[in-house]
Amino acid sequence: MAPAAKKRKTARDAPKFLCLSCQTERTSSQFPDYNPSAECEHLIHTCKNCLKKWVEVQVECSAFVKKTAAEDGAGVDAAEGDERVRKGEVEEGKPNSLLFGIKCPHPDCKGVMRNVNVEMGATKKVYQKFAEIERKFIGDSTPGWRWCLDPSCEAGQVHKSTLSKQEQERQAAAKSPTKRTKKGKSKEAPVIVYEDNPAPIQADICTCHACGSQACVSCDRPWHEGETCDGYQIRIKDRMEEEDKALREIQSATKPCPGCAKRIQKNGGCPNMNCSQCDTNFCWNCASAYIRGRWCDCPHNRIPTHERAALGL
Repeated sequence: MAPAAKKRKTARDAPKFLCLSCQTERTSSQFPDYNPSAECEHLIHTCKNCLKKWVEVQVECSAFVKKTAAEDGAGVDAAEGDERVRKGEVEEGKPNSLLFGIKCPHPDCKGVMRNVNVEMGATKKVYQKFAEIERKFIGDSTPGWRWCLDPSCEAGQVHKSTLSKQEQERQAAAKSPTKRTKKGKSKEAPVIVYEDNPAPIQADICTCHACGSQACVSCDRPWHEGETCDGYQIRIKDRMEEEDKALREIQSATKPCPGCAKRIQKNGGCPNMNCSQCDTNFCWNCASAYIRGRWCDCPHNRIPTHERAALGL
């Protein structure tokens, strides 16, 4: 007599766990492998779909957890700051005494989802919006804070001006393009020499601690070796206007793919698009990815409620 065939385990046999947000039992693969925040001490009770929706709603409603340096009292010293970076409580290149994030969806948890947690739990589009709001909050809340002007660098730091108040006023008053010199090749700071007043002024330069890029603090532009601020801006004015015009034309003729954010141009046909970069199938009219190739965010083509429930959305 042949032995009985072993019964294969199916998805129905897999153990299920209750998501406290949608009150639905789901398999372990439908839950993330981590808690919403490193501060959470509870079990993982929120499924992936609910976590994404939670973050999206909080960002759309601007329901952020915020704390400024003034509210936090004294600042954080360097040693404690490094320790907080190591633990993941703050990110490197951001002020240690600031707090900006989203509350954990668990009702009894006081944990805060920070930038790195939001990036893991949200869609790319929602995370980008969160990151932009966070950057503005940091810049507005931190005296002397400067973001690196290099497009490839996202670091920031507090910059303490090396100029006296009189030097700043004198530098701001110089309007004519004049010559600028450097005191030899020594370690001395660069100086600016104005034709109307030959007394040199030390240049106020912010050097990024992460990538080494230099920025002119006086005019908030990349460091312009050999030129005053006014002379530099006169020289690049036409070029910047051309670049801005070209950027506006590109943005008006293209839309970002909801999958990889690469901008795509449509040259005719129906609104059903496929990204050549990541193969995302999306609707050109509402710029949302199709669900099962049929539904999108257009008012006339949204997924029916019964289908949404069946798909666990």
